[in-house]
Order: sequence, then structure tokens, then C-alpha cells
Amino acid sequence: MTINGRNAVFEALRSGGDVEKVYILYGTEGEPIDRIRAEAGRRGVPCTTLDRVRFAAMERAGGNQSRSQGVLATVSAIEECDIEARLAEVMESGASPFIVALDGITDPHNIGAIIRSAECAGAHALVLGRRNAGGIGDVVVRSSAGAVHHLPIARVEPLIDAVVAAQQEGLAVVGLDDAATISYTEHDFSQPTMIVIGSEGEGISRRVRRACDVLVAIPMHGAIGSLNASVAAGVVLFEAVRQRSLAAGATPAGPAADATPAASSGDHA
Repeated sequence: MTINGRNAVFEALRSGGDVEKVYILYGTEGEPIDRIRAEAGRRGVPCTTLDRVRFAAMERAGGNQSRSQGVLATVSAIEECDIEARLAEVMESGASPFIVALDGITDPHNIGAIIRSAECAGAHALVLGRRNAGGIGDVVVRSSAGAVHHLPIARVEPLIDAVVAAQQEGLAVVGLDDAATISYTEHDFSQPTMIVIGSEGEGISRRVRRACDVLVAIPMHGAIGSLNASVAAGVVLFEAVRQRSLAAGATPAGPAADATPAASSGDHA
């Protein structure tokens, strides 16, 4: 698998993931490139410079759908986790599980953006359905700013299996639904929780919707009746962060005090 983009490649290296080799377009310089070279050196990952012709050939061969910013890397496919094993691991650690599930979202930019928000919010895992859902390709990796290398991701079929497994472990399954009568701020996210986010237009599938313990909505006050799926996800995820931080006796900013500064959105330019 080939990934591209400065943040995506740097985070793949920083995570200790299986990066095989880094390729940099001749003449591409600057602080972000220096960071990549330094991190590759620390990880023992070969880093080579290619002329424009060979670099373009690698881009075509990799089938990348997003701009590379002069940096490519070959990596092993994103390793998937088993959601039941992941839940057990989180609970054994004494933490209150916080899981995100995507139902029918196919746009890779939305998937990547939600993965990024989920990782920044401290989610323990993200679940994707194998059917009627996008996979993890270069656009997802790039849109996540490399968060795919830090957040455990599970693929299941059907998604309802992961929902039922979460409920059996005591998680409340909360569906984000435009038609819900309960505001997302009224729900208690401090308890063990799985948040389900559906696709734009279709929303959560009927079977998963029926299985949810509660449905919540983000109140709209403008002429447009709904938010982009990734924006809606971010709103709800960070309300959950706020509540969980307060329940733990910390301010919402507290847990992130020692965190690495967030990557700049410049990787999407």
C-alpha cells in the first residue's frame, strides 16, 4: 500500500507502523520534510530521493487519489483489530469504553475526518461495516492526518454484530439521528458508550437504528437541515469528551495537556 502527504507519512513513521520505505521528490525541502527524514532515520526506515519522472511513476503505480505534497511511503495494509478483543482490553485496563461506529459512510474524506476526530477525542476504537462502507485507502489515510496509525480500527459484517457485542459488554449504543427528539447534550456520555454515525441522506440503517439504546440529534437553527457527517461526528464526540472529563474530575483540556500538538490542516491543501 502506498500512502502520501506529509502529515500522513510522518504519523505512519511516528506510530511505529510497518513503513517499508519513504520517497521524497527531488527539490522538496522544508521543516516538515526534515521531520520526516529525521523520524525515518530514528525508525531505521530507508528514505530516498526521486526525480520527477520516477516520482510520478510511483504515484501512478500506487493509484493514489490525493496529492502527495512530494512525499510517498510504502506501508503494510492497516492492521484491523477484533472489536470484542479490543473491548475486553479496554475494560481490563479499568477505562470506560468509548467506541465509534460508522454505518454506511462511503466517502473516504468523511471516513478519514471522523477517524481523525475520534482519535483526537480519545476513542478506544472505530468500527466500520465491510459492506456499504468505504475501505482504508490513501484518501482515508491522508484525510485522517495519519490518525489511522494510532486508532484501532475494526471491520465487521454485519455492523449489527458489533452493536450487539457492545451492548453485551454493557455499553450504551447511541445513534446520531436527525429525526431524534433528544438533543445530544441531554445524553449521559460518561458511561461506557458506542456512538453510531450514519451516512448523509440515508442515516443509520433500519436494523442498527432499532438496536440503538437511544437516538440523539444536533439541533439545527439555520435553513440547512443537517451537517456533514464528519462535522456532526466531531460535535458529538467532543461533547462526549467534555462529559467524560468532568465525570473523571478533570477539565476537558486536562487529558490532552501532555499530548503532541495537533497536526496542521495544511496537509489537505
